[in-house]
Amino acid sequence: MGVSKRSGFVGKDVNKPDKPEIPVLGGIGILAGLVAGDFALLAIDQEYAGIITAVLLSSLIIGFIGLLDDVLNLRQSIRALTPIFASVPLAIYSIGHSTISIPFVGPVNFGIFYYIIIVPAALTIASNAFNMLEGLNGLGTGMGLIMAMALTVIGLRGSGVTAEAGDMAMILAVVLASFLYFNKYPAKVFLGNIGTYLIGSAIGSIGISGYMLTALAFLYFPYVLEFILKARTKFKGVSFGQVNPDGTLTWSGSPNSLTHVVMKLGRFREYQVVAVLWSVEIVMAVLAVIFQTTVIRI
Repeated sequence: MGVSKRSGFVGKDVNKPDKPEIPVLGGIGILAGLVAGDFALLAIDQEYAGIITAVLLSSLIIGFIGLLDDVLNLRQSIRALTPIFASVPLAIYSIGHSTISIPFVGPVNFGIFYYIIIVPAALTIASNAFNMLEGLNGLGTGMGLIMAMALTVIGLRGSGVTAEAGDMAMILAVVLASFLYFNKYPAKVFLGNIGTYLIGSAIGSIGISGYMLTALAFLYFPYVLEFILKARTKFKGVSFGQVNPDGTLTWSGSPNSLTHVVMKLGRFREYQVVAVLWSVEIVMAVLAVIFQTTVIRI
């Protein structure tokens, strides 16, 4: 905490009455854990060096962009478009695999459009969307943990690269579970943009490289709703609430976020709002597993 204060990397926990200052670069710990785990996996499963390297490179590029944003406060247009460059390793890795199994439709071969449009768009949306729904203690970390656990279940029920993607999802889940101990209410450290972008891109990279795009569609559904709410404010809306004397959070205006939708349902404390959104994501995770493993049968 002392180092963070001296360096200026602290942020106010605005959902608390006293608004304490909290370190904001916790995502560096997530990045370190993810890199260490994936390097260990690379040493064990050298047969799948391609997929591990692609996910690592994409995640590292996105993490670097998030760190720059934390330090330099990049313009929104730069934050939105730079993840396209991080998709290059995944696009190269995916060459020769441009078919997507769509529920109730069947396999569809998108050809070159898979590499130049679908992969860049999927990773860009995954990383940017994850950054939108944040601002409450443990919210983003818990959502990421649920998503990673769903991809783990799907991956370990598959074979080949899908199973390897499941191993990487398991590593991510363990890292996030460890970090959640410090990020849960009351938070001792925040994710920072490096953390939100990193988690979103890691989940997107694992899902894309493991051919689990149907699962990603379900897992990111709450973020689609968040995007719609934020778009109504031209992406200037916030996710935190107004703190009442009893510690509950409310929002008096039009909802800028799914967090505000929950706040309008009753008088909830911060951790209760987070629990509601985690519950929604758990439902999406169950649907993701069912549709990815049963309907399209990976």
